[in-house]
Amino acid sequence: MDCDEILRKPDLVKNLDEQEIEKYLDRVISVLKREKAFLEPNHNDTLVFVGDTHGDFETTKAIVENFFDKNCLIFLGDYIDREPTRWGSIYNIIYLFILKCCYPRRIYLLKGNHECNYIIPCFPYEFEGEIVQRFGSSKLHDKFVDVFKTMPLMLLAKNVFAAHGGILKGADLEKLREIDKNDVAAIESLVWSDPVISPTYRGAGDRFDEKDLNRFLNGIDAKLFIRGHDYNTLGFSIYNDRCLTIFSSERYRNMGNKGVLVTIVEKQVSNIEDISVEDFSGGQWREYRLARL
Repeated sequence: MDCDEILRKPDLVKNLDEQEIEKYLDRVISVLKREKAFLEPNHNDTLVFVGDTHGDFETTKAIVENFFDKNCLIFLGDYIDREPTRWGSIYNIIYLFILKCCYPRRIYLLKGNHECNYIIPCFPYEFEGEIVQRFGSSKLHDKFVDVFKTMPLMLLAKNVFAAHGGILKGADLEKLREIDKNDVAAIESLVWSDPVISPTYRGAGDRFDEKDLNRFLNGIDAKLFIRGHDYNTLGFSIYNDRCLTIFSSERYRNMGNKGVLVTIVEKQVSNIEDISVEDFSGGQWREYRLARL
């Protein structure tokens, strides 16, 4: 399967056998190993931030079809579990990994808490069981975990900081550049944390308030934090428009302020008015109006 073919016919991933999948996983490991935990891509391209997809292969395909051309796609984690259709998690993450192999500077895949189950368990974690059901053993799951260990945790571009869930309080750019991809404390803060105004309680993470966020963003010269992780704040701009939560899965379209959302960043961001958000919850892309909390 060549790169043009996977773009034209993404459903071909459904036909891959265990051995073929393992070859792609080995390839993507070699690609991801070249990336640091903290990414600082310097792109003139438009950036498209994608929230939790959670096995929604159909929406992921729609996002790539609509936004891939001349754009850079940044996925914020949680590609597996809670799939809306059978085997969706498997197809979703294999598709994204193949795209990463083909277009390593056009596709960025950050870790979510579900990809970090190997280090901090999450519930429900269904992916291993799905691999066993689909392929008869957990051998392939072990290889997926090897990939998860190599995935980055955060990204800064066009004055936007992005991570799955939270921030690293008090960290500056030098500190972020030194973080290891499997640093337990960093993982807990970045993929498990929520804003204090969220009603979510997880038993993990380091909740952050507006003062924490302002101090962190100002310290790294960023203007906006884009995250996923918490469907209670989906579609809301909070903390004086410096934090935006998006999800990109049909399963969560009626949560929070509702929507299947992506965020589009065309230029250096000075405030939230410099971005746009589009919604796919009706099966067609349309402009989305943010709410404030």
